[in-house]
Amino acid sequence: MATIQAAVMTEPGHIELREFPKPQIGPEEVLIKVERTGICGSDKHMYAGHMVLKFPVIPGHELVGTIAEMGSKAAEKLAIVGGPVKEGDRVTTTPSSLACGRCYYCLHMPHRPTLCTNRFVYGFVSSGIAPTPRGGFSEYLHLTANSWLFKIPDDLPSEYAVLTEPAAVATRAVERALGPGIPHIGEGLGMDKSVLVLGAGPIGQLVIATLAHVGVDQVIAADISPKRLELAKAMGARQTVQVDKRPLAERLEEVKALTSGVGPDIVIETAGVPIVFKESLDFVRRGGIVVEVGHFTDPGGVEIRPNIICFKDLDIRGMWAYPGMQFKTALSFLKNTRAPLDRFITHRLPLAKIAEGLDITGGETAMKVVIEP
Repeated sequence: MATIQAAVMTEPGHIELREFPKPQIGPEEVLIKVERTGICGSDKHMYAGHMVLKFPVIPGHELVGTIAEMGSKAAEKLAIVGGPVKEGDRVTTTPSSLACGRCYYCLHMPHRPTLCTNRFVYGFVSSGIAPTPRGGFSEYLHLTANSWLFKIPDDLPSEYAVLTEPAAVATRAVERALGPGIPHIGEGLGMDKSVLVLGAGPIGQLVIATLAHVGVDQVIAADISPKRLELAKAMGARQTVQVDKRPLAERLEEVKALTSGVGPDIVIETAGVPIVFKESLDFVRRGGIVVEVGHFTDPGGVEIRPNIICFKDLDIRGMWAYPGMQFKTALSFLKNTRAPLDRFITHRLPLAKIAEGLDITGGETAMKVVIEP
């Protein structure tokens, strides 16, 4: 029997290569030969024990690959976007399965499919539950019915298509700053607005690139790393703010000096550090918008003064992933952006070095780490 290799996280802090039988797909399923899978911050959190999961897990949800086998009825059971697909075509899939259409949130809030209580998420499913593997740190991915499948445009190289998932997060974050904006009275995101992005990690960099892509006039990046701020400039930031040991009051004055003395119209928090969310409320101008992206996991709490929300008359918009069709937006962005994506991807490692990739993710030398099985 033919076998394949996959990286299995048996518990927080331990991941190892294991062999599995090569998947045998059913008529409603697809087998994807994985080309590349990016390491996400949530993979790092999983490795650090910050998530409650049923181990063992084959992680990885930022993937691109080719269709190795396609069941005879798969086209009827998958949401396929980008045209008909066949064996040999390059594709990607969203981490989340299709919404069920029956639970409370699907019935009452169909515009927010990520709240569906019956969906499953590739890269977070126990490898002890068949079928397997359903994670991207593997030679193959077993794609089951009721999943999304996006055809990769011919003019988008796989080395950049692997960024589709984080680009979906970034473009959705920018869209959260839009709605329910009323541009003619100055509410919401517009080309003449100022936006402060707190955190210049992978998601922050792609948020910056998205803002520049849609023509936002003033994009400001803030981070503790000079190296990351240098990349942020290349990705589209007009100004940068070095987060150092200066008191918050000094940094507030620096940002106000860049924004007509009042603060930015919009703050997008991507750092995932509780104190940074608190500071986002301080930085944003009165009547402004705060978009909270960074806290997909729970790293703890921070004390805030609720009065500041009322006094500033703020809109605070959280974001829990994105609708499946966000991948269409992300692919369009990746195909057309002028951002230097070649500089954004800093490390490419074989599957055997997945532990090393997880260790360096989030560090000073790494921006986006990609695993190539």
